[in-house]
Amino acid sequence: MAPNIIRSPSRTDSSSSSAEDAILTNGTTEYSQHQALSAHAQNRLFAEKRTRMLGLLKQTSQVLSDLTSFAPGVLRVPPGSSEPNGAQSLTVLGGPQGFTSTSGDIETHLLTQKLSEAQSHTSRLLLRIEDTRSRVLVTGDLNGGKSTFVNALLRRHIVPDDQQPCTALFCEVVDSIQNNGVEEVHGIKDASKYDPNNPDTYVAFSINVLREVVEENEPGFEMLKVYCHDGRPKEESVLNNGIVDISLIDSPGLNIDSMKTTSLMAQQEEIDVIVFVVNAENHFTLSGKEFLRNAGKEKAYIFIVVNRFDQIRRKDRCKRDILAQIAEISPLTSAHADQLVHFVAAKQTLDKTADAQSYKDFVCLEDNLRSFILEKRARSKLNPAKIYMVNLLSDVSILCDYNYALCASRSVDISTQLTDSAPAYERMLRIKEQFLDNLDRTIDETATRAQAFARDQLSNFLEGVDTYVEDVEWGGILGMWQYARDLRNAVYRLAAVRLRRCEDFAVKSSIGCVKNIEAMAQSCMESPPVVDMSVVTTAFEDGSAEAGRAAAMSMFVPMELGDFFDMMDKIEVLKEYIPSFGMICGGVFGYHSVTFGIWKNDQVIMKGKTAFLGLTLAGVGLFLYSLSDMKNLIDRKVLGKIKSHFKSVGLVTTNSERIARGTRRVLRLAIWEFQNQFQRVLIESQHKRQDLVEMRTRSELNKDEFRALGVRVATLQRIVSEVDLD
Repeated sequence: MAPNIIRSPSRTDSSSSSAEDAILTNGTTEYSQHQALSAHAQNRLFAEKRTRMLGLLKQTSQVLSDLTSFAPGVLRVPPGSSEPNGAQSLTVLGGPQGFTSTSGDIETHLLTQKLSEAQSHTSRLLLRIEDTRSRVLVTGDLNGGKSTFVNALLRRHIVPDDQQPCTALFCEVVDSIQNNGVEEVHGIKDASKYDPNNPDTYVAFSINVLREVVEENEPGFEMLKVYCHDGRPKEESVLNNGIVDISLIDSPGLNIDSMKTTSLMAQQEEIDVIVFVVNAENHFTLSGKEFLRNAGKEKAYIFIVVNRFDQIRRKDRCKRDILAQIAEISPLTSAHADQLVHFVAAKQTLDKTADAQSYKDFVCLEDNLRSFILEKRARSKLNPAKIYMVNLLSDVSILCDYNYALCASRSVDISTQLTDSAPAYERMLRIKEQFLDNLDRTIDETATRAQAFARDQLSNFLEGVDTYVEDVEWGGILGMWQYARDLRNAVYRLAAVRLRRCEDFAVKSSIGCVKNIEAMAQSCMESPPVVDMSVVTTAFEDGSAEAGRAAAMSMFVPMELGDFFDMMDKIEVLKEYIPSFGMICGGVFGYHSVTFGIWKNDQVIMKGKTAFLGLTLAGVGLFLYSLSDMKNLIDRKVLGKIKSHFKSVGLVTTNSERIARGTRRVLRLAIWEFQNQFQRVLIESQHKRQDLVEMRTRSELNKDEFRALGVRVATLQRIVSEVDLD
């Protein structure tokens, strides 16, 4: 809504031209009375609104502090935040227009910078509103007539003006009342340290040399503060208005150089009112449009002065084109163009050569400017803060909504991850509890099983060794000693085969134990530990195992045949063969005697011959029988000796224990490495789950904080929007 501007009918100036005299009337007294009556009410109303805006600014500053208190990386920027007119576009906190990045960290870093800038700007707004003065920045493009316009407002040649650009530094013009009524210029090198009561912070010189100082600036001043006297009545003067202290800041041209332009861009943030002077002949330049768009982020209304309008021949066309540009740059300013946009001839007004219409237009400009600064001070001084807060809080609301949804989504995702990974994690815990926590028990069970198998196999071998040597070839009585050796060697070979079978069973049992643990690990781990199975498969083949086997096989030391036949065995053999041998000898001897006695008595001889012949035949038969049982005799004796020897050296016990020890050794090696890898993976899984739980907790907390902050921002937004500054 446009300011309800109260214009004075006319004003009288003792030094005005005849054109001015034709315009002015005696309405000055009526205007002064109206102004006096409303000044107190306006100040009281402004003070109330000012206090309220200060409170809202402090709340907004606290919101920014709360927003920046989130841990680094938590606060994220919504996609498309830098795109204009987007659903989630950020006005104050957004990055450069069109900026896109695939890295959320870069956008977050930019947001952090923007939040810091917003906090600083909010602090400056607080200082600006706490300052009861009103600062008016007169700016525009190079050689647009800014200095001439300032002089026209003062009705004096104060700041230097020329056809060529003169002002190369900021000149702040204030009423000399603020300097105890003394007209002078203070050259300031460091504006932040300036104190008018401390001469060490400035260099004072006369207004008469202001032009030389501005054009040369040999001391290198940062700015100039010009204290001058405006002798016109308070109801006509902008500086000496009797209501509020005003300063007119004459600035360098926007395009005088990049450093000055950048400084001017920053300067406008500390200004209450912007008066933008544009040359009617040139219209708005690109730098002018950029400045106005940037200023429009917090100043919806900008006072625009189209200077040198008297030089334009087709004034209607010029007005139409410039108003069209303003409508594009600052819509609200365009909507109230009759009060905020003025087409004047500042130089003619200053030189008192303006025609009646031109002078009237300039007086109208002054009245509207005074009204905007004084009567509508709440709008001119407070509205920029309101607009900035509305835009800033809108951005914060977008950030809160987006990050609330992001935290909620992240919390759901983490819960899903925890739920999906829970079965595998629980299986890992079961493996740890069932196998790895009781590793000795698992190894002992496998080793005990291998030991029992070896004991049974070797015991059965000893019990049935008689049945394992039937294939040994008997070479007859003359080869019985070789047969005994072959029989012994055959038993040794069979014992070695049986031992190897026991070792193979132990290896297979060990492999089965490891494979069982591996299979369980694969069911719950994406990358289960890898076990070096060669440690298990070569359990009884490496040097240490061979040494152990050699020690366990010490019973196979070669023995002489005499070790199989002791004296009692030899006597037993003789007992078997002597009777038959005696009978044969007796029969042969008897037969010789009978033959010798033929010559003596034939009958007796025939009877004896028959007897001895039978005896001889019986001896031969008995001898042949004894020879036929020799193999069985040797089998019994040799195998009996071997059994006794095996038992005496502990074939069963020694080898079953050796196999059990070997099984334990290789299982410890294999499962120990597996256990270490598994334990690392399990610890990593535990840490990952703990991290996920902590992340979910933080996400839930952040979600609640973003929701609470969003509610606060929405309430604050509504209150700020409802503040009436009209």
